[in-house]
Amino acid sequence: MFSPFYVAMIRVGETSGKLQDIFKQLAYYLEREKTTRDQIKKALRYPSFVLTVIVVAIFIVMRFVIPPFSKFFASFGAELPWQTRALIALSDFFVHNGVWLFGGTALAVIGVIYYVRTDEGRYRWDKLKLRLPLAGAVIYRATLARFTRLFAMAQSSGVPLITGLSVVARALDNRYIEERILTMRNGIERGESIARTAAGSGIFDPLSLQMMAVGEEAGTLDELLGEVASYYDQEVDYSIDKLSSAIEPILTAVVAVLVLILAMAVFLPLWDVGAAALHRGR
Repeated sequence: MFSPFYVAMIRVGETSGKLQDIFKQLAYYLEREKTTRDQIKKALRYPSFVLTVIVVAIFIVMRFVIPPFSKFFASFGAELPWQTRALIALSDFFVHNGVWLFGGTALAVIGVIYYVRTDEGRYRWDKLKLRLPLAGAVIYRATLARFTRLFAMAQSSGVPLITGLSVVARALDNRYIEERILTMRNGIERGESIARTAAGSGIFDPLSLQMMAVGEEAGTLDELLGEVASYYDQEVDYSIDKLSSAIEPILTAVVAVLVLILAMAVFLPLWDVGAAALHRGR
């Protein structure tokens, strides 16, 4: 039921007589994690709804709207614009191969889910998440905030350095970052400094590296890492707000382009159909 980090923190709290303080720190950590997850869900709720509506609308248009228009246009024998021809060809392909498309998509999704559940797939996916446009910056900052906060808690509670890095790495829910943190642990076991091993891991920004170096020299690593965690919490809040404000105009532009394509493909041929009907009437 509990992660290795929880177990290590509670063990230290019991042996040091600071169990009450440990639980307070864990409660704050849980509260902060819940707040961040709720903010991310709130930011993605509107885009998810819009994308779902777009997919459903495209399915309805391709399956039930375009085929009757195609027969209507064909009955007049008018020359259709390339937009309309492309849309009709896409609709015909969708209608005749819809079952195969649906089955292939379902198999691809199942295959991706199965691959991500493997060790290699999980590692690659966690690494890819940090490079995603818009969302990658939020995930990166949230992961750094979690690491600095948990590592600061471990250090202030008296958890040994090597043990602290091991349990914190497994509590980050990111295999790529976990692997990088464990390389730091190996470097410290060889006698290298925390700041040097952190710089060699390639996952920390200059602010974190500088604060680690200063905290290690001054003996206040836990306090400075706590300040860094607070800073990243603010950056996560700002990034989530920025993500929300950036997604809305992008979705608006996507919807506008789809409506424009459908309008041009459906209404432009009406001019040719009208001309053909007038010519036939004469």
